[in-house]
Amino acid sequence: MRLDKKFFSRDAETVAKELLGKILIRKLNGKEMKAKIVETEAYYDEKDPASRACKNGDLRETMKMGGGAVLVYGIHNNWMFNFVTGENGKAEAVLLRALEPLNFNLRCCGPGLLTKALQIDKKLHKKNIFSNEVYVEDNKESFEIISNKRIGVKNDLYKNLRFFIKNNKFVSK
Repeated sequence: MRLDKKFFSRDAETVAKELLGKILIRKLNGKEMKAKIVETEAYYDEKDPASRACKNGDLRETMKMGGGAVLVYGIHNNWMFNFVTGENGKAEAVLLRALEPLNFNLRCCGPGLLTKALQIDKKLHKKNIFSNEVYVEDNKESFEIISNKRIGVKNDLYKNLRFFIKNNKFVSK
């Protein structure tokens, strides 16, 4: 069953945790690439020093589009793939940091690697996660979630906003 707008219209931290174990599906050239989401990070509004919402502009406005919008931006010659969460007008998003490939053999153990593997680029920016190009399906599975500080963030919030599945070998290093 596909995840719906109600799932993504909640707080970024909640969505980041609950996305773990879900199945991301990317349709390319008539084929479905399936991967389990194994690592995420939550980002918030302009009060979050690591957020793209800290500066005015397109990224901030996209983060305010409401649950289910896709946010794609470039950093260090890589695309970052995010799902906007929360309500319209409130800037929040979840970054996908790592995936476990289920029906293909490409490296997805980092945000830049997963966008290369799934051919995710700026063309998906501002589309929604409920399209036929890319979507998320529910998956019932038990595992332990570990949280810690976001990777590569020098000035971080006081709480842990990086989440990953304990002992999953596809989590970024």
